[in-house]
Amino acid sequence: MTEDVVADFTGRFFLNQRGGQSGTPTKGRIIMTKQRLVLATNDGKTTIPLSSVIDINVGTVPNHVKQFFDDTVTIGYDTDEGTRSAVIESNGETVETFVAILFRCLLNGRSVAVKHPGKVGGRVTDTAVRTGTLRIKDRRIEISTDSGTVAFDIETIMGITRSNTLGDRDDRITLVVKYIDPDSGRSKTSLLSPTKGQYVNLLARYLRLEFDELREEIEDIELTNPEKRVLVSVHATGGDIDFTNMLDGDPAYVTNVLNSVQNKELVVENGNGISLTPKGRIVVSQRIEDVNA
Repeated sequence: MTEDVVADFTGRFFLNQRGGQSGTPTKGRIIMTKQRLVLATNDGKTTIPLSSVIDINVGTVPNHVKQFFDDTVTIGYDTDEGTRSAVIESNGETVETFVAILFRCLLNGRSVAVKHPGKVGGRVTDTAVRTGTLRIKDRRIEISTDSGTVAFDIETIMGITRSNTLGDRDDRITLVVKYIDPDSGRSKTSLLSPTKGQYVNLLARYLRLEFDELREEIEDIELTNPEKRVLVSVHATGGDIDFTNMLDGDPAYVTNVLNSVQNKELVVENGNGISLTPKGRIVVSQRIEDVNA
């Protein structure tokens, strides 16, 4: 293989072939370049062109082989005989790294139409649709256009849906991304549409995977009652509040509580006082009943 290898590890895999769902996982070597994925055993190899990949599913395994697998990624791809899938298993960190590299190989450099923002709050904007080049980074996507770079941090995203309209075309599948502008604190909505529907699906998968992983991390954050009160108060007042009076404590105690929520990256100090970070907003919006407890 003369192409530069970007991933090379051992593991187990199962190929869902046409006409049958029997069989057991095979031990072998998983090799990936920027053009193709090769699943190799002592008996031969299967090559999957990355241009044929249409879906990636992390952690979900077909029922007929579920008993055999733990940390997995399932890759759906098109062949001349129809859609096939490959289930790949290795240790958790290896799978996580492989998935990150796989998404970069599939999505980086793709052409994307973007309307940014399409809405500010509930107001539709007259922003022009621009075409740019997509690049994904650690919990962040960037689209470089002639007039600048459009960027989203995953932690600012509030929701992802689909639409069928962008620009002059009414048949273009579009991702509708609602997020919080970290500078203004206002909700905004942008429209993203890769030129091929295949990459719309893959970009949506990437965003949802990162989106869900972030929320799982947030679910693991433990909050004391005083910390919950601080988050709710900052959310309600924008940080313009007497925390000593609110917490009924001495200055040292209040400082400890504020330092704790800062260390958990839920609030940040700015020139106007204290405000919620994007992660803090998610805690308040997704766990509002717990925060108000």
